[in-house]
Amino acid sequence: MVPGISTKIVDCDSHIVPRVDLDSLKELLPDGLTSQARDMYAREARLWAEPNAGRKRDGGGPIPLRDPEERIKVLDEVLEVDRQVLIPHAQFSHLYGGAPEGEDKPLPVRMATCKAYNNAVGAIQRQYPKRFIATAIVPFDDLEESRIEARRAVKELGIAAIQLPANWMGQNFDAMELYPFWDTINELDVAVFVHHIPQSCSASLVDHVPRYPIVGQERMRRLHIGVYVGFGMEYSITCAALSLGGVLDEFPNLRFCFFEAGAGWLPYAMMGCDRAFYIRPQCSRTKTPPSELIKKHCFTAVESTEHVPALVQSMGSENYFFGTDYPHGEYQFLPNTVKSFAGLDGISQRDKENILGRTMLRALKDD
Repeated sequence: MVPGISTKIVDCDSHIVPRVDLDSLKELLPDGLTSQARDMYAREARLWAEPNAGRKRDGGGPIPLRDPEERIKVLDEVLEVDRQVLIPHAQFSHLYGGAPEGEDKPLPVRMATCKAYNNAVGAIQRQYPKRFIATAIVPFDDLEESRIEARRAVKELGIAAIQLPANWMGQNFDAMELYPFWDTINELDVAVFVHHIPQSCSASLVDHVPRYPIVGQERMRRLHIGVYVGFGMEYSITCAALSLGGVLDEFPNLRFCFFEAGAGWLPYAMMGCDRAFYIRPQCSRTKTPPSELIKKHCFTAVESTEHVPALVQSMGSENYFFGTDYPHGEYQFLPNTVKSFAGLDGISQRDKENILGRTMLRALKDD
């Protein structure tokens, strides 16, 4: 416990590659497949879920990226947090479909892998409920299957957050096709974690190919700005679609948490949406000022390198949470630590407690 901080400290952004039950993948494939297709898809799902299956991996022993017991040591000895949100990493981080370069795995493979991942992280959360908060993933290009899996993850596995990218196959979140899906999430009354898909620069330091549609992607393929600039732009449009587009009026239980873009984009998005609302009201689907809807329903990670006191002064601290991004680059190069927020000047103790835990627990209805 950090001196003066009375709330449970929650690291809201960390990544994991859980050890899934590879033998279950065949059973998790959808019905209606021929035996040959089932065998082929099961093999492909197995190779995707565990690319090095059958080879010696990770030095042969447990590691924090994969094993909860080792991760708990990191929580206690390195990060100094009470609980940690688990976000999928590597092969599990993009099972939505919609890859711009057409590199998607077949839907049956992605469906089985989603279920196997959710089973694995749900088991970690049940084993260590006071330490880990699981996040479920869905095959977002198939909305009916996404509804079914979201319901299973919440009702059967006890997971209280569904992770999505920041748009639906390149379309905004106010698309009418999404209404049945939002209706399900609204009924389940769980948080939506919006963690867009990072670009990779492993293949080229010049051409960073997006792995999922992102606004302005044709101009985001250099300098790796698709993540560090593009996420904030994408999230601003997401909030516009949710507020101006009437989604938050129609589905009042929806709560959205945005990751890895800092918090400076949020007041800008609120201002821009309000301007559209007041200047061009005929184009809006809501009668409520967007800034009111966004403040009530939307939350974002804040980074200690931002002008946190100014952000808090502009709209309070109830919409901000922190995450280390363990073990990714932000964890290694940005000081988003408990001490960096606890030691900030210019904000109150209550503000620090909101950022370090209360905001996320409130979004999860876990407080």
